[in-house]
Amino acid sequence: CSIDLYMKIDKHFVFAESDTKVCFVHGSKVPVESFHSSSAGNACHVAIGCSKLGLKTAVYTELGDDENAAKILTDFKEHGVTTDFCIKNSNTPTNVHSVIVYGSDRTIFSYHEPRNYKLQKWPIPKWVYYSSLAKGFTPFQNDLVTYINKNPSIGVAFNPGTLQLREGLEALKNILAVTDVLFLNKDEAEMLLDAKFSNAGEAHEKLAALGPKITVITDGANGAGVFDGNQFLASKPVNAPQKIVDRTGAGDAFASGFLAALFYKKPLQTALLWGMKNSESKLGHIGGINGLLTLQTIQN
Repeated sequence: CSIDLYMKIDKHFVFAESDTKVCFVHGSKVPVESFHSSSAGNACHVAIGCSKLGLKTAVYTELGDDENAAKILTDFKEHGVTTDFCIKNSNTPTNVHSVIVYGSDRTIFSYHEPRNYKLQKWPIPKWVYYSSLAKGFTPFQNDLVTYINKNPSIGVAFNPGTLQLREGLEALKNILAVTDVLFLNKDEAEMLLDAKFSNAGEAHEKLAALGPKITVITDGANGAGVFDGNQFLASKPVNAPQKIVDRTGAGDAFASGFLAALFYKKPLQTALLWGMKNSESKLGHIGGINGLLTLQTIQN
């Protein structure tokens, strides 16, 4: 978990831009149009998203012992997320990500403090959502796989973070083998499989061959698709906002909506719909925890 610091840049201080590049004068002072801070991180977004949808949720995270950690814990408590497994580490900072917002997209400068992740003695949950960790995640992941194999009733959702994906497929094979639902966006799917795909079906089949029972690939304005080994379902945007304010956490919002539907034993088509609706609502707000739907609003 982290604190995201959002800085929206005034277009008048950008001297060059394209679909993939925004340029500033290094060494200059660039005025910020607006500033915002938010508790963040994949696990943070999903925990709060699931809690708002009525699931009893807890987070295991390693924090620093500072004001940023206090803010994260306060946000969890305000949203009904159990903090018993949020560990403070003395004399270390909480992760902070600087987010440059320009137009309808953003660039994230992320910092991950090295941590010693350890499996906690939590009550056996119905689901475990495993996501972004810093370097050195392998020992924890191995212990998690052992724990899951000993408790086969646990549903496992996996959304690998950037550092996990950079370690390559070999480093993730053991967790993929016990995964019930794999969440990836299109770029992440291609990165994991080290290949480009002309159609979503091919990507889903290759991902399913690695072990996940259900694969979910989101693709921004193109919608999302899900494959359960037998049927492939796809959804275009449902209620896309007229103006996208911030994309941060959109995939996490999708994941919490999708998982909540599975928790309530809804069909895959409904899970896909709930994921889309939650993601689209979040796109209209800054930060990954603002704009998330409640159970009542997502069912309307």
